[in-house]
Amino acid sequence: MPQLSRLRPLALALLLSASTVAGAQGNNSYVESLEDSIAAYTVSDFVSHGPKPDGFRQVNLRFRETDTGTRSYMLCGQVHIGTGAKAEWADFATIKTDPYEQWLGGPAADMCAKATPVTGGRDLAPLLEQELGSKASQPTAP
Repeated sequence: MPQLSRLRPLALALLLSASTVAGAQGNNSYVESLEDSIAAYTVSDFVSHGPKPDGFRQVNLRFRETDTGTRSYMLCGQVHIGTGAKAEWADFATIKTDPYEQWLGGPAADMCAKATPVTGGRDLAPLLEQELGSKASQPTAP
């Protein structure tokens, strides 16, 4: 039976590595779902409440650990607002809450600086631009 006790750690290690790989693959779809939903909230908020965006850049999904150990997810990036001499890039953060909060300027930059980028994340500026284009082409209610 001494050989059996040597195999247990190996079996446990194999079992854990298999579940970790399966969990990571499952998380990829979860991350994409988060990106899509927070991107939709971001564009919807800008369209509904302003300022009117002309473009986005350097947008990525980030998270902060809460005191209870859960993750709070947010989109962080910059939005181009204004026209002519008053045009500028402003920091923004859209935080997934119930359903979301949106911050602009310094508070957004501070919040995003303290958050951790999601590993393997992508630049979501093109997704926001696409969402913005589809919102702009929708007819408004009379």
